[in-house]
Amino acid sequence: MASRSTLLVAAALTASLAATSVARAQPSAADRETARSLMQEGRDLRDKGNVKEALRRFQGADAIMHVPTTGLEVARTQVSLGLLVEARDTIASIRKTTPKPNEPEQFKEARTNADKLDVALEGRVPAITIVVKGAPEGEKAAVTVDEVEVPAEVVGLPRRVDPGHHVIAAKTEHGEGHQEIDINEGQQKDVEVTLVITAPPPGSETPSTPAQAEETPPPATTSHGPTILTWAGVALAGAGVITGTVTGVVSLSKKSQLESQCLDHVCGPSSYGTYNAANTFATISTIGFVAAGAGAGVAVVSLLVGHSTQPAPAAQPPAEGLRVTPWIGLGGAGLSGAF
Repeated sequence: MASRSTLLVAAALTASLAATSVARAQPSAADRETARSLMQEGRDLRDKGNVKEALRRFQGADAIMHVPTTGLEVARTQVSLGLLVEARDTIASIRKTTPKPNEPEQFKEARTNADKLDVALEGRVPAITIVVKGAPEGEKAAVTVDEVEVPAEVVGLPRRVDPGHHVIAAKTEHGEGHQEIDINEGQQKDVEVTLVITAPPPGSETPSTPAQAEETPPPATTSHGPTILTWAGVALAGAGVITGTVTGVVSLSKKSQLESQCLDHVCGPSSYGTYNAANTFATISTIGFVAAGAGAGVAVVSLLVGHSTQPAPAAQPPAEGLRVTPWIGLGGAGLSGAF
């Protein structure tokens, strides 16, 4: 058992020493040559005004060597591009490298220049203070600056940014908002982001009212009340009775005259006019009573069958405005009216 434990400890020490030797491994000759080439290309590109590509070369060389001289070139180029926050971060990385007693004089000089550059940048880096308004109660907004998330603990505190244009966004479960700003070197700005509600928070839903729902007409019902047709039938019946009665009386009167003019039911030519008039009025009387019966039948049927109806804001009596007038003339009779 003891020998097994000894082997495990020895294996752990061996792995630790191997990792330490890898961490301390120096760049190979090829790496150093590549770094020197990248540094020269970077200087040439910077002299030609192509600062972005120069920065790429300096960053590549610094990734290989990670020494004060390569780091200083990266920081200086970042300052040229307005990347002040990134430049200060690069300088912080230079300070983390431990000076060696026998390191080249250029490294010492690079450290000194990096410190001077950091002091010069101290007052140039702008800052913004983000204030989020309109967040639903109990919800904390997630804030981003240029799509980079800001820790919730520092929202509302000054945040260092590079000079230039920035997009600040805030979002909760039920709202979101954004603000765009431009800021210059050394400026301090408060940025207010007001959220717009995109979904109602829980408990804020308002039930729909009957006025909001689509109105549907009430179902039709069958009514047995009088209608225009009913009243027309009544009017026709009344006019028929009146016409039949009047013409019947006239016909009977004419027949009475004939009885005095005709002896033994034999009438002379002088009585022919009275005879024809009596027959005409008798016919009209019959027609009047027939019309009266038809009108009465229409009225009764319309009441029995009924009609479909729906509620109306204001109902008017169906018979209002109905006018029927009987007329009688020589050789004819009838009804006239308006509805």
